[in-house]
Amino acid sequence: MTKKLFDDGMLFSFSAVVTDCKETKNGFEVTLDRSAFFPEGGGQAGDVGTLGGVKVIDTYEKNGEVIHLCKSALEVGTEVRGEINENIRIRRMQNHSGEHLLMGFIHQKLGYENVGFHMGSDEVLLDLNGVISPEYICECEQKANEAIAQNVPINISYPNSEELASLSYRSKLEMTENVRIVTIEGIDNCACCAPHMPSTGGIGIVKVISSESNRGGTRLHILCGLDALDLIRQRMESNAAISHLLSAKPEKTADAVEKLLNENISLKRQITENERRAAEEIISELKNDSRKSFCIFTKGLGRNTMREIANRAVKLTDGAAAVFSEEQDGFGYIIASEKLPLRTIAKDINSVLHGKGGGSDLMIQGSLNAERGAIEKYFSELDL
Repeated sequence: MTKKLFDDGMLFSFSAVVTDCKETKNGFEVTLDRSAFFPEGGGQAGDVGTLGGVKVIDTYEKNGEVIHLCKSALEVGTEVRGEINENIRIRRMQNHSGEHLLMGFIHQKLGYENVGFHMGSDEVLLDLNGVISPEYICECEQKANEAIAQNVPINISYPNSEELASLSYRSKLEMTENVRIVTIEGIDNCACCAPHMPSTGGIGIVKVISSESNRGGTRLHILCGLDALDLIRQRMESNAAISHLLSAKPEKTADAVEKLLNENISLKRQITENERRAAEEIISELKNDSRKSFCIFTKGLGRNTMREIANRAVKLTDGAAAVFSEEQDGFGYIIASEKLPLRTIAKDINSVLHGKGGGSDLMIQGSLNAERGAIEKYFSELDL
């Protein structure tokens, strides 16, 4: 069986002997007499790196053996140098140790258990079996970061059955032997198989990104260490760009956006009022003693206002009430009729007037790329 070396999370390089190599459809499954590569488990993905210069694309466990999935074959019996991708391993350990640290304070404060944990490429998901308020989230996050500043040791132990029986620790599984305990001194004891930082100082930072209700409990989205730094940097750069666009100080962007939104709401109300007045003016001038089709041309009106005009105009015609609004590349249209089969006519309108759109026999809408004269000619012939 593979001797596992990853109790020392900071061991990134080691020598080992190849004990087996089997080709599979995904690559070559290589086993060693000893390995610091962590196989996936406990919500953490398997390590990647190289063995003897050959790329290791995944690590997992099978029948108690640590399997290194390699891109090329390695000769059985040869000694190879294992090199773990240090950046990926450290980021994963920071997130995992940070989750233990935050969960330790949540458990102390509220007694909640971690009933779900997933470490993704963009964030860490932590599911609690109870509801936690924003105030308590902030308090526990603060305590976690204070513990990082204190550089509290993180220890790995394998208590015997007697020691385990007297030990209070968190675990999602009932276990009685070969239990690996990760201890953050004075803060948390948790059964866990994954490598961790040697002390809380290596975590760097614990940041709760957001929280939401989940199956009667709470789901926390968190990031720690270098991943949290990347996110903070991205959001600061985004806020700096917004600050520049709004000519506001970075700490005042929310106030500036709120002001802009209020101005936008006011402008929309004014536009709506202006459109209403324009529609009333157009409608008041509608006359149709001949009951022929209407061609009403407007500019700058929204679809709702065009529809209102069409609904009023259709009562004055036995043909079509066609309302057009000038656009950059032609005209938008809404056409209503109580007599004509508009769904069938729509195909001809779009073909002749280079448009697109459709609807029902009572109303169609779309856009046209045609000259005003061609549109007026088409609708004058519609009544023949």
